[in-house]
Amino acid sequence: MIRTVADLEFELHCDVLERQSMESAMDRLAPLFENASGERSALFLVSPNAGSATALRFWADAQTTSVAFANPELFPWCLANAPCAALARRFGITGPNFTWLGDEEALQAASSAAEYTLKQGRVECAFVVSVCFGRRGVPGCLRVWCMRNLPDKF
Repeated sequence: MIRTVADLEFELHCDVLERQSMESAMDRLAPLFENASGERSALFLVSPNAGSATALRFWADAQTTSVAFANPELFPWCLANAPCAALARRFGITGPNFTWLGDEEALQAASSAAEYTLKQGRVECAFVVSVCFGRRGVPGCLRVWCMRNLPDKF
């Protein structure tokens, strides 16, 4: 039986780039991810706006310095899967990891994928992360669920 064994929710800093926002949350996430077990853990991330603030900063820089001098290596968080990769690296999750862009439907898809992966026995623990990065005047939020395949008699 699939059970959610932990649930964590808090606000992210607004008016900062995605990387800075996620870094500010990593220490608070550590207790939840302490049971991550390398390839036996999976990470499923959902965001309606991952990468957008950094992408805007990248293109503003490109317009200022010219596209010839804009270096995408300086802005890796332009990619929507950067938050997922950062979490996986930080907490040693080497099993499956995926990113969905969207809102409620994307969250349902991520949750279903996590349950399916657990039922297949590919992993022992699946983390579903929903992150919405803040914008001026609107705080961001981060919500994490840890799901495990536990015996029916818990």
